[in-house]
Formats: sequence, C-alpha cells, structure tokens
Amino acid sequence: MRIGRAGASVPWRRLIAEFTVIAAGVLIALAVDSWWERRQERNHAREYLEQLLVDVQATEQRLQSTIETETQRLEGVNSVIGRALRGPWPQADSLELPTGYNYFEPLKGTLTALLQGGDLRLVRNDSIRFELIAFSALIHETETILRHTESLIWNSTERVTVGRARHSQSAARRGANAGRGWGQVDVAGALNDPEIIGALQLQAAASQIRLFNLGRLEEPTSRIIRLLRAELK
Repeated sequence: MRIGRAGASVPWRRLIAEFTVIAAGVLIALAVDSWWERRQERNHAREYLEQLLVDVQATEQRLQSTIETETQRLEGVNSVIGRALRGPWPQADSLELPTGYNYFEPLKGTLTALLQGGDLRLVRNDSIRFELIAFSALIHETETILRHTESLIWNSTERVTVGRARHSQSAARRGANAGRGWGQVDVAGALNDPEIIGALQLQAAASQIRLFNLGRLEEPTSRIIRLLRAELK
C-alpha cells in the first residue's frame, strides 16, 4: 500500500515542478519585456528632450534677434515722431520713416509632437512636463497677439508709403538723388501730415505690444533650457 501511494504521488510532484518552471519562465519573460519597454521609453524620452533643447535654444536666439530688431525699429519711429513734435527736422534726403516688423517663428515641432502625440507621459520629470505645457500655451497666446499686431503694422505701412509718396519730389526734380530710392522728401510737409504721423504712432503702439509679449517669452524660454540641460546631464 505504501508503495502504491508513493508511486501515485510521483506524477503530481512532476506536474508541480513543471508548472513552477513554466510560471517562472513566464514571469522572467514578462520582467524582461517590461525592462526592455522601460529602457526603450527612457531612450525615446531622452531623444525628445535632446531635440527639445535644440529647438528651444534656436527659439531663444530667434527671440533675442527679434527683440533687438523691434527695439531698434521702435526707437526709429519714436525719433521721427519726436522730431515732428519738437524738431529739429532732418535733411530732405535723410528722412527715414521706419515701418514693418521682424517675423518671429519659434521652433515648436517637437513640442507639438510631444504634447499632441500623447508622449508627454514619457517625460518623468514633473517640473519639465508642467513647464512644457505652460510654455506651449504661452507661445500660442504670443503668436496670436503677434499676428494681430502684424495686421496693424501692414495697415500703417501702407498709409506711410502713400503719405511719403505724396510728399516726395517728382523724379524730374530729384536730380542726383534719382537713384537713391525715395529721393528727397518735403520734410515739413511729411512731418506735418497727420496721416503719416498717425500711421507712425500706430506702428509705435504695435511695436510696443510686440516687445512686451516677446519679452514675456524670455524667462520661460531660459528656464526650460536650464531644466533640459540639468535633466540631460
């Protein structure tokens, strides 16, 4: 009887052992798959962060260049308006009526892909995730305002162009200045023309709005660069 019971129990031990081996193999395979997936996600996240750093650094350079150009243009416009109100008037062939704007286009392809593609979860650093979300919203808001100011500036540029043409001397009277763009201008007439001065004041107001909103991007841009550099060390 004891022999029979011993013989009958052998298959169960074997089944349990085989089951244990199989279960262990499955668990090991799952653990390896999980480890590999996490590694792939970490690599993917690092690639995102590296490209983001490149993009944001380029955006910072564009931002600084745009602010510098806009500042110079605003100073030029204010100088003309100041001369119109207080003098002295410049020479006829040196009157500059600055208009236009410097188009600002941030590099946001990687940021957009990260946020809209659902890969933001790959970024484990909460501070970076929150900063990227806020930065994306700020860029969108800034671009909306900039596009509006550009419409205003186009309008003012057209008014200044028409006004300056009205006060430019005819080609027959330009003489040696015939090849110098506008040639001579009736400075007194131009700087007393409410259409021109009004257009320049609109240009100045639009430039101030642009500078204010561009300036709002400076610190967030620098902060994201610092966070990305620290994360990628």
